[in-house]
Amino acid sequence: MLDSWLSLPAGLLIATMVSIIGIGGGILWMPFFLIVLKLRPDVAVLTSLLIQMAGMGSGTLTFSRKKQIDYRLVVFLLVVTVPGIAFGAYLSRLLNPDKMEFILGILAMATAVLFVSASHKYGDLGQERSQLKTARKYAAVTSALAVISGLLSVSIGEWLVPLMRSKLSLRMRVAVATSIATIFGNCVIGVLFHLLLGARADLTVLLWAVPGVLIGGQIGPRIAIHVNDRFLKEIFIFFLTLIGIHLIYNSF
Repeated sequence: MLDSWLSLPAGLLIATMVSIIGIGGGILWMPFFLIVLKLRPDVAVLTSLLIQMAGMGSGTLTFSRKKQIDYRLVVFLLVVTVPGIAFGAYLSRLLNPDKMEFILGILAMATAVLFVSASHKYGDLGQERSQLKTARKYAAVTSALAVISGLLSVSIGEWLVPLMRSKLSLRMRVAVATSIATIFGNCVIGVLFHLLLGARADLTVLLWAVPGVLIGGQIGPRIAIHVNDRFLKEIFIFFLTLIGIHLIYNSF
């Protein structure tokens, strides 16, 4: 594919942004694959998961060295998301491309609204570790959201950070680090299910994208403390809104 090289700069930018904000790259990778590279949805989903696995793994390693990850919460979240990811992967084999684009467009718009309405503060006040007793209250919701991860490779990180900040009272840096580690685990699980169902990835795109996300995954955590994340959030909301409108329009 002649345009595959675009995955390198895209990977650098996407991985840097998601490492700072604490979200999964799928909400940005899927539109890039569908709109720019014109990949088939089933190929795009697995390719996106593999790329995110590399990027989130890089970011997880950096946050782990800084001892900022709440590992007990990560394990708990991975356990409750396995059924949802498996069901989402199965659904991805049943839906036609137009419906998947429409769902992705709705998700992009919903994520933008979520970031607009999120009430958590952008300082770093809060706890270093969560109370699993409190986290269990949101297990069912987290499991349901995981269906989206299996279906479209869109991670639950977009919802995890606000949840960790507002309900579990984690510090922003801990919430971001824990979200990145959870997304990495979700990607590994999602890749396994999609491979078992017979999906195939675009290897050429992977070869270009992975170096970009590996570099971006290291850059993001290092500049997070120097960047106004509220400003980044506003840029993120703007682009998500445009992407959502475009995808919904294309689906008709």
